[in-house]
Amino acid sequence: MAAGIMKTDIIMKSAAAVALAASLAGCTKNFVDFNTNKHEATDEQVLPVLAGSLFQQMERTVIIYRDGTGTLDSDYQVSYNLCADTWAGYNAPTLGDGRNNGSFYINDNWSRSLWVNKYSKSMNAYSSLASRMEGSSDTHIMALADIVKVTSMHQVTDYYGPVPYSKVGTSLTPEYDSQEQVYRQMLSELDQAIEVLENYVTANPSAKILADYDLVYGGDPLKWIRFANSMRLRLAMRVVYADGELARTEAEKSLNDPFGLVDGNSGNAVVGGVDHHPIYEINVNFNDADTQMGASMDCYLNGYDDPRKFLIAKPASDGNLHGVRNGIHNTNWNPYKNAAGKVSAPNATKYKIVWLNAAEVYFLRAEAALRGWNAGGSAKDFYEAGVAASFEEWGAQGADTYLRNSTAVPAAFVDVVGNASAAAPSTITVAYSDSDDFETNLERIMTQKWLAIYPNGCEAWAESRRTRYPRLITPANNDSNGTVDTDLQIRRVPYPISEQSDNAKGLATGLSVLGGPDHAGTRLWWDKK
Repeated sequence: MAAGIMKTDIIMKSAAAVALAASLAGCTKNFVDFNTNKHEATDEQVLPVLAGSLFQQMERTVIIYRDGTGTLDSDYQVSYNLCADTWAGYNAPTLGDGRNNGSFYINDNWSRSLWVNKYSKSMNAYSSLASRMEGSSDTHIMALADIVKVTSMHQVTDYYGPVPYSKVGTSLTPEYDSQEQVYRQMLSELDQAIEVLENYVTANPSAKILADYDLVYGGDPLKWIRFANSMRLRLAMRVVYADGELARTEAEKSLNDPFGLVDGNSGNAVVGGVDHHPIYEINVNFNDADTQMGASMDCYLNGYDDPRKFLIAKPASDGNLHGVRNGIHNTNWNPYKNAAGKVSAPNATKYKIVWLNAAEVYFLRAEAALRGWNAGGSAKDFYEAGVAASFEEWGAQGADTYLRNSTAVPAAFVDVVGNASAAAPSTITVAYSDSDDFETNLERIMTQKWLAIYPNGCEAWAESRRTRYPRLITPANNDSNGTVDTDLQIRRVPYPISEQSDNAKGLATGLSVLGGPDHAGTRLWWDKK
């Protein structure tokens, strides 16, 4: 009896289970509809918006500008204009008593600004994006983010040396990586990003990525690949004196990639939607100009009678271009100000926020060819293409005549206000000659590259340290208390004082691999020439 009841019970329960399953099947056909709030965005809808917003925040901080989200022109001023732009020889501060970054007296409030902006904005956005994209199949989005992260953060390591990089996002007090480790990771990240994007483009030839958010290329992955290849070439060349084998290997990946490099001004990495370059505000509304055209720019633009000179800078009241020498001790800057008309202000209305242009890439290819690498052409041809691309970008005429000039040399610097004149920094000519030795042609390439990438002070300062070219006018006074060699000039930026309290343990790891004292005269890892 019990056995029969048990058997019947099992059958009944089984039937009930089947019925319940059938019932649930009917219900679950509409489960998503019943349980979805039609007025609330789904995760699939939200993720692209979050990713796009965070990606755009990263783009806005590659070169800082007033972007309507809280970043100001003054952030650019203290992060770049009073630091890299000054040390690159592009501009000269005309404020205070003259004892400032221009005279090698490092102002922590200025020199820490890049660090603060990059970590609080760029790396914070990247870490948030990486966290939200974890597990996503949209690897092409993170590939773009990795490219922008490298483009932004290589400025930081090129300022300071060893910096937090691999551990950012995993700790509130991250350890520092040596600069060699940072560079190797950045090159690896570019390798991976390029591979992901090339596979994506092959599989999706007409697709866009974050098109509604991308300020630079409108979501065009092919342009991003070419930009990433160009960035890899830039970073590879940076380490040539520290690790020549690594430099050549990484450079030739880009030089011979079938997807190509940036090879025309239509492919320049330019931030869209910017109504003015911060230098405009600095020169028009900041104390009647806080910075002026530098003495070194004066020497090269005037000496070559460069057709770009009044596109790059406004003429003074006498119709000529006059710069200001760094390191002048002064209590009255009015004679040096734009309002006085005696010196030339950067022609800021002409500038765009440019991360990288075709001219720079041609000069990188010229240097690669000069070094005997597999560059796909001759150093002379790439050099001349670089000058031509720069003239086209600036809207200048006469590139062919300029390139044939074998006699013009940089001019001596004449201080039209005071007594800070200086001899010409170099005797390098414009016309390329295959019969000249390696260093002469390298100086020629680097001098024209320096002119062509203006006003990208970060890149210009890094390259002048790496190659020692172009030769720059030294400051009138050296206020570094012996920490900076006047002729070698500034080699790096000391760490922010705030790191001593905010991340003392991490700072100690950075100091242990810096290779010298934490001052502006210590060379970086790649600064081996």
